[in-house]
Amino acid sequence: FAFRCSPWREVTCPNCPTFPLRLLVFLTGSDRIPIYGMSSLRIVIQSTASGEQYLPVAHTCYNLLDLPKYSSKEILSARLVQAIDHYEGFSLA
Repeated sequence: FAFRCSPWREVTCPNCPTFPLRLLVFLTGSDRIPIYGMSSLRIVIQSTASGEQYLPVAHTCYNLLDLPKYSSKEILSARLVQAIDHYEGFSLA
């Protein structure tokens, strides 16, 4: 899928061709596009008071992203990629 929202286009991982899919899984907990399409998916991004050393946190049940205030797009990209790289999901096993 493609990013339609301009801020997400600027936050990418050039060495990660699967970044959009991995971001979808990180935010929603699923690698499937909603049955009514991406336009039906509502992601809420809320700013947190935590510092730049903290990673973004996704609440997959609510499609909610807690995003600390970063001072640059580069730091935002790095922290988001780091959070996605360490995302394990949840297992029922």
